[in-house]
Amino acid sequence: MRDKTFPKHGQIACKACFKDKTAYEMDIGDWHVVNDPGAWGASKPRVIVLGFSKGFTQAHAFKDGRFEDVPFKKIRGRLDAALRRVGLINASNPNPGRTPDERFESSEQDFAFGSLVRCSLSRLNRKTGRYECSGSVMTQAFREPVKAVVKTCATRFLGELPPSAKTVVLLGTGTSYVKACKALIRSIHPTSFQDINPVSYSAAGVTWLHITHPSGMNGTFNEWLSGEGESAPSQKRDFAIAALQDAGIVRKEA
Repeated sequence: MRDKTFPKHGQIACKACFKDKTAYEMDIGDWHVVNDPGAWGASKPRVIVLGFSKGFTQAHAFKDGRFEDVPFKKIRGRLDAALRRVGLINASNPNPGRTPDERFESSEQDFAFGSLVRCSLSRLNRKTGRYECSGSVMTQAFREPVKAVVKTCATRFLGELPPSAKTVVLLGTGTSYVKACKALIRSIHPTSFQDINPVSYSAAGVTWLHITHPSGMNGTFNEWLSGEGESAPSQKRDFAIAALQDAGIVRKEA
């Protein structure tokens, strides 16, 4: 399905997962859900970039800061480097000179940013008594009760993509996360889904690929970005580049 219902820049009015439509937060088992969905950047994007859910830094910024400063706060330079590494930002693409911050403004015409789950999710670690929103938490969300929120959100905002879209970039290359995302997108687009390679697939007329997460806690970021040879991060990067080149989204290197 390709339609014009993809969310535009701004806060999103959505209570689809909340039985109490007046509530701002809710708990589902060990999971805490905060109703703060948003979309940033282009309304007719060529590239859609999605994290899993807002981290604590981003969620806190949503409450207290300027809306455009929320997504990927403090790690935008790393995200920009990753997008450049696979060729999605370069001299042959639209608006190559925009700064990482400018791409999160409503004036952006090429990139849209958000998350697979537009609300903020965190999970209680019963050993520490603290809530967590990174690492293995992401894959747990696909199999625990909160999976209904994941499926509802992905179906609502990725079930119909703008005709301008060429690729959806998901941040995170862990094998379990890629597998879970593939299964999710396949369930939403069963007739058009096709595997491409270990980190890429096609569905709904666009190429979906996983690239490294720009989080400062990602210990394989530098290896993915500049490593060579047979290391797993390097191979995953090259698979992503190959998928983009084969689809004609970025140029093949001479």
